Amino acid sequence: MPSLAKSRTTVMDREAALLDFVERLRKFTKGRRAVHIRLSKLRPYNRRAHHMRIAASAFDPLVRDYDAAVFRLFNNDLVVICNGADVADMDHPVLHLRYLFAEDPFIKNDEAGDVEFCTWFDLEENYTDFHDLAQRMVSARAQFEQDRNEAPDSVAKKEDVEKKPLDPPNLAAIQEAIAQADLSTVIRRQPICAMTRDRKPEPAFHEIFTSIALLCETLMPEIDVQANPWLFRDLTKHLDRRMISYLAKNGETTRGQSFSINLNVSTLLSPEFLDFDDQLNKGTRGGIVIELQLFDVYADLGSFLFARDFLHERGYKFCLDATTHMSLPLIDRAELGFDLVKLLWSSDLADRLSGPRGRILRSAAEKVGPERLILAHCDSERALEVGESLGITLYQGYLLDEMLARNVTREDSVEALTEALQRHRAATR
Repeated sequence: MPSLAKSRTTVMDREAALLDFVERLRKFTKGRRAVHIRLSKLRPYNRRAHHMRIAASAFDPLVRDYDAAVFRLFNNDLVVICNGADVADMDHPVLHLRYLFAEDPFIKNDEAGDVEFCTWFDLEENYTDFHDLAQRMVSARAQFEQDRNEAPDSVAKKEDVEKKPLDPPNLAAIQEAIAQADLSTVIRRQPICAMTRDRKPEPAFHEIFTSIALLCETLMPEIDVQANPWLFRDLTKHLDRRMISYLAKNGETTRGQSFSINLNVSTLLSPEFLDFDDQLNKGTRGGIVIELQLFDVYADLGSFLFARDFLHERGYKFCLDATTHMSLPLIDRAELGFDLVKLLWSSDLADRLSGPRGRILRSAAEKVGPERLILAHCDSERALEVGESLGITLYQGYLLDEMLARNVTREDSVEALTEALQRHRAATR
């Protein structure tokens, strides 16, 4: 019998390789056990590539000591087959994974222990069941490939074409293209709304931003500009300068309307921004909200504090952007000197609120001040319900855009917006 531990399979044939191994084990079941671990049931934020690599590596001791084979399937499930290991030996890494993902709702709700998280097989007794599992995985992979192939061309193209990561030469080329391009076609405005008493959205101000996806699809569609976060950050600094120029030339500062813009800390201290500021009167500055990322703030805290105090005195307001349910409890808004905090909506936020750590999240929202929180990326009625439960009064996202376009209340919007949201997701997947 060949060594299972030395087998190597590609991403595309793991399920077929699993079935092949299982069929070759038909006459070699003595002393062999297997476990199927359903990591596919975890929330998406717990199924990132680094999570899955760490999960698979938990079984390295079994590979070394018991000639084990570890199969990571297309849906991120793991199947582990051991030769001579007892249940306790195999259970140790399984318990380690349960601990590693203990905060995931799937693990928390697995009241029966490992029944949902994993299935065990003694191949001497359960070979047929294990063989059926391998066959189901092959069929599931085939169905997955068929569904992907039948997807709209635009979606298939995005999934199938592997983009090159951003590198310095590409960055220089994009920066040169940005300097010459007309960015008006990729500038977007999205309202940030307050809910009125009759539960209709009322725009409080608009965020003006560059659509990175559309910009890169136009300039360099074959490049993944966010693959390298440090080079991408450098790219955003160039976009900052173009955005400032756009605001000045297109009369955004003379319309008398409040708006927000996302900038880097270094941009606030640049000659371009100071020239932009010189053109404004005090009343206009009071209607501008500057959005900053937390990592940028802490990357150069001294520069941030200097820019914050200088620009606060001149009337600008500050918003801490892209806060999540995990980072919100770590933020002291008043100490950092932010006027607003933008919290990103996701189903994970709702899960955290309903779990044992919900009290911590509610306390964090209360400390920030619900009236100073903006719930962003709202794409469902559930987002508004959760925001309302936290006392949040400001909202942003596709759902609000649709409600404003249709001039409907929350109660009227649910059925009418379902179809529109489905079209939107299909077009942007």
